[in-house]
Amino acid sequence: MDEQLYTVKAFSNAYEFKPSRGCVYIQTDMTQAQVETLKAREAEENPDRWLKVEAQ
Repeated sequence: MDEQLYTVKAFSNAYEFKPSRGCVYIQTDMTQAQVETLKAREAEENPDRWLKVEAQ
């Protein structure tokens, strides 16, 4: 059985990301474990960003 994969988009209200409508980066083909690791790292390193997680 194939594992569910996710696409993660990170957003910020910082001025430098205004041209991309707030999008900082997009990660694709992530597993649930990778998503959880990314969430923890972003919460620690960049608390001003938020993540949108979508199943593929």
